[in-house]
Amino acid sequence: MHLPALVGLFSITLTAKAPAAAATVVTQTPSEPSTFVTSRTPTSVPLPATFTRSMPIIPTPSGPPVRYWFSFGDSYTSTNFSIDGVQPSIENPFGNPEDVRDKEKYNATYIPYITTQFNASITLNYNLARTGATLNYTYDNTTSRRSFQGQFNLFTSTYASLPAEEKPWQQNVDTMYSSWFGINDVRNIFNSGGNSTDPRIDDLITSQFSLLDQLYFDVDAKAFLVINLPPLETAPLFASDTARVQGIVRSWNSNLARKVREFRDEHPVSSILLIDSYNIIKKLQEEPRYGVKNGVWADKLHIKTQVHKVIAKEIAAALEATVETPANGTVGGPTTFTAPTPTMEHWSGATSGTLW
Repeated sequence: MHLPALVGLFSITLTAKAPAAAATVVTQTPSEPSTFVTSRTPTSVPLPATFTRSMPIIPTPSGPPVRYWFSFGDSYTSTNFSIDGVQPSIENPFGNPEDVRDKEKYNATYIPYITTQFNASITLNYNLARTGATLNYTYDNTTSRRSFQGQFNLFTSTYASLPAEEKPWQQNVDTMYSSWFGINDVRNIFNSGGNSTDPRIDDLITSQFSLLDQLYFDVDAKAFLVINLPPLETAPLFASDTARVQGIVRSWNSNLARKVREFRDEHPVSSILLIDSYNIIKKLQEEPRYGVKNGVWADKLHIKTQVHKVIAKEIAAALEATVETPANGTVGGPTTFTAPTPTMEHWSGATSGTLW
């Protein structure tokens, strides 16, 4: 992954802008999804008092600079990483399982390609994503990784809670936080009869950015990567009503683009990158290349390993590039969406100045 420019970005933006006044820390218990209130002051979502877990022991690398990547998501991102297993290191950038690149054993996602093949620097990936995860926080177990909230809680109770001397990373300098959710949420909306005007779309995306907001304030996260929905209307699972699911997906992606713009405006000392998986995959369907043959779908809902590789290439190119922020503040996405989101290749940045 091309993360070296992260250091340059933060050194520019952090010196160019005066730091905001420190806000009072507010402690709250995990909220139900119906609230979906985006915090604008530092907050903390503690784990239940009955929950115990041994803290991971993080190896401290020596030698060339290392970049750190904490990823959240569903089966499109999961590599079956266990927080209790071997931790990422220079010798083993994924930590566990033993070989996440083995597509016969594990999900062959975009993660391994960015971490080891398209990276311009040593990159260690801590992958909290879990198959079947949604944004809708409806699970009784607040440590369940089957929701973004559960993954977030697990992160804050372990990695984020380590003493400073045990953290080899610096959150606002060499660390990126990625979030790719929505596939399972759209399936739930679709199966319950929802359409493009379903209020759950905005509620769910608001909950996603509420947690990104907490990462910004609580953890001092400054670099974010967000990926929009693929063209699920072409997935075999939704063949019964392609028009309705297309409306849901386009509404979702437009709302996501709007939230990225808002996040940029409200968090000036940060960088957020939106990857347009919708158009990446649509183009592959129209013009097969890069080894993608006989369609993009591996099954009824999941894309093929070769498609993940193409997405990884696009992400790596976006991380490497440096462009000026669009004057009108818009971000990337299909021009057919309701929101005015002009396409900039297959990615777009919304930052305080330049993009990485």
